[in-house]
Amino acid sequence: MRQFLLLVFALLIPCFALWTIASGPIALPAIGLVGKLMSSWFPDVVNAFYADGPEVILMTEFGESSGQLVPLSEAEYRLGFQINTRILSYSLPFYTALHFATQKKNYLHDYMLGVLILYLLFMFGLVWLSLKELMVNIGGLFFNQPDVFVPNANVIAILYQFCVLIVPTLAPAVLWLWQSRDSQLLQGIFVKKSGA
Repeated sequence: MRQFLLLVFALLIPCFALWTIASGPIALPAIGLVGKLMSSWFPDVVNAFYADGPEVILMTEFGESSGQLVPLSEAEYRLGFQINTRILSYSLPFYTALHFATQKKNYLHDYMLGVLILYLLFMFGLVWLSLKELMVNIGGLFFNQPDVFVPNANVIAILYQFCVLIVPTLAPAVLWLWQSRDSQLLQGIFVKKSGA
């Protein structure tokens, strides 16, 4: 266990350094897919959804005048919101360090499967971050769209918190435990506990 923890801490540094450099390109496919979803789901509210490094710029169909939302025809500029994708994608370097610090038979297959699962959770989280921004900043105009299903405000708030606070930290650990359940490390821990 001591050797595993030392290796995890040693791997965390290069994994997070690489993630810091590559977090923008890592987020691009998720931004593209979620952008298409948001534009087709809320065509009267979402104008564009594009990457600016590791950030997402969520552009709306509204403008602002004297602190009030106004139709775009009455505004000088389009209202947009910035979303930081790093608060979701840090699960990837964390999982990478855990995965490669553990002795396994199928390193690459398990790793690719784990990254795919975390990436799907990353996209799911990006949807709820976007909905939270629209809920907080657009308010009634967002919720009162005709013929469009908008989730309840409480559902948006709970899933936003779940995706930001729980998934990025807990999902990599749970995934690692599941994939490493047959490893010598975990077998040794469970054997010692059952023997005691």
